[in-house]
Amino acid sequence: MRYATFVFWLVTIALALFAIGMWLGRGHLPSGRLGRLARIGRMSAALSASWLGAQLRRVFASRAGRKRIDDAQRAAAAKRVAETMGSMKGAFMKLGQMMSFISDAIPEELRAQLKQLQSDAPPMEFPLVRDTVERELGGTLERLFARFDETPLAAASIGQVHRATLPTGEEVVVKVQYPGVADAIRADLANAALLQQMLRALYPAHDPKPVIEELRSRIFEEFDYTNELKNVDEFCALYAGHPFIVIPRGFPSHSTAKVLTLEYIAGRRFDEVLGDPPEQRSRYAEIIYRFVFGTILRHRLFNGDPHPGNYLFQDDRVVFLDFGCVKRFPDDMARTWAGLVTSHFSGDRAAFREGLVALQFLKAESSLDADRLYGYFQLFYEPFRFDREFAFSREYIVSTFRQVFAPDGEFAGMSKQLNMPGHFVFVNRIQWGVFSILGQLAARANYHRIHREYLFGEPPATPLGELDHVYQLERGVALPPP
Repeated sequence: MRYATFVFWLVTIALALFAIGMWLGRGHLPSGRLGRLARIGRMSAALSASWLGAQLRRVFASRAGRKRIDDAQRAAAAKRVAETMGSMKGAFMKLGQMMSFISDAIPEELRAQLKQLQSDAPPMEFPLVRDTVERELGGTLERLFARFDETPLAAASIGQVHRATLPTGEEVVVKVQYPGVADAIRADLANAALLQQMLRALYPAHDPKPVIEELRSRIFEEFDYTNELKNVDEFCALYAGHPFIVIPRGFPSHSTAKVLTLEYIAGRRFDEVLGDPPEQRSRYAEIIYRFVFGTILRHRLFNGDPHPGNYLFQDDRVVFLDFGCVKRFPDDMARTWAGLVTSHFSGDRAAFREGLVALQFLKAESSLDADRLYGYFQLFYEPFRFDREFAFSREYIVSTFRQVFAPDGEFAGMSKQLNMPGHFVFVNRIQWGVFSILGQLAARANYHRIHREYLFGEPPATPLGELDHVYQLERGVALPPP
C-alpha cells in the first residue's frame, strides 16, 4: 500500500470511529473537541485531494516521472501530518513524538518529519511568552530575569523552553505553558474515551475505565508545573551527587502552575551521540536502563515520558529532563510485579500465571493456560530473561508491536483475551519508549545480570553498577524486598 493511501485511510478510519462514537448517543460535544476533530478532518481532506491529484498526474508521466510524483507526494503528506500534530500540541503532539522513534512500521518520510516534534515544534510568539511569564510571576521580564532569550531552546507538546539568567546569576531554562493547552488535552482525552468504547466492543476482555482514568490522572498532572516542580525536587533528592545520573534542580521563586524554572545544564542531544563509538553508546544506554529500572525497583517511581528529546548526554553522564508525567506504583503492586519477573526468570509457569491474575491481566477463570501465557510474554522479557548479552534493535521493537497488535500462530487472538491494567498503561512506555531509544543506540549488555542486582541484591555486574552500588551504600539505600 502506498504511503499516501496509508495516511489517508488511517485518518479516515480515525474520523469514522469518532463519528460512530458520537452517533451512538454521546450527546452534545464541547466545541473544543469538535474543533480539534475538524482540524483532523481538514488534514484528511487535504491528504485525499493531494493523493488524487498525484494519481491524475501519474497517468501522463513516464516511469521516472511517476517515481518523482510519488516521492514528492509522500514527502508533502508527511509534512502536512507532522505540521498538524505539532500545531495541535497536547496529546496529538505527544503521539507524534512517540511515532517518530518507536517503530520502523511508521514510514520513513513520516518519521523524519515527526522527529522535529521532539524539540522543534512550532513555537508561540514571544509577546505571548512575555505576557504569560509576567502574569504568572507578577513582575516585568526585565525585573524577574537578568537575561531572557526570545528564541526558544525547544518547543514541546505542552510548553516551550527559553534560556535565561536569574538576577542572582544562575543560568536557567524557563518552561512556559502554551495558553489553552490544558483545554486541548482535555478535548483529546475525551476523544480517546470514545475510541476506548469502540475498542471495548472489539476486545471483550479489555476494561477501558482504569486505562482512561490512569491517562487522565497522569496527563492532567503534566500541565500543572507546580506538580512537576515537586517531582523534580523528589528526583533531585534521590540522585543528588550521583556519579552518572543528573537531574536539573528547580527554582520555586520563579515557578508557578504555568511557568517552570530549572537549572540550565549543557549536553549533547540524542542525534549527536548516535555517531559515537559503540562502547560509548552502550554506556549511555546502560545509564538510561539503570535509571528507569533502578528508580522503579528501589523507589517505586517511573518518569513516564521517555523520548529522545528528554535526554542530554555528557562525557560520562546522562541528564534527564521533563518530570511532568511521573507514575508512582503502590508497594503491593510493585512487589507482585517483581515476583512476576522472578517467576519468569525461574520458569515457574504456574506462579507466572498467578502473578498475571493478581495484576489483573486476566481473570482466574480465563481459559488461557499457564504454558501459553508464559510463551506469549517471553518476547517482552527477551532483553533480560537469559544470562547472556542482548543487543537491542529496531527489529526487536517491531516484533513486540506485532505481538501485541497482530499476534499469529499459537498466540493468535491473545490480545482479545487479555486486559490492560491501569497501572501498566505507562509501563508500556518502557517497552516502546525506553526500549526503542536503546534500539537506536544499538545498546548491548547483559541486562539479565543488571536486573538481578535490583531483584535479588546480587553484586554489581558492570563498572557502572559498581559506581551506583557505592553511591547507594553511602546513602543507606536498600532495595525493597522482592
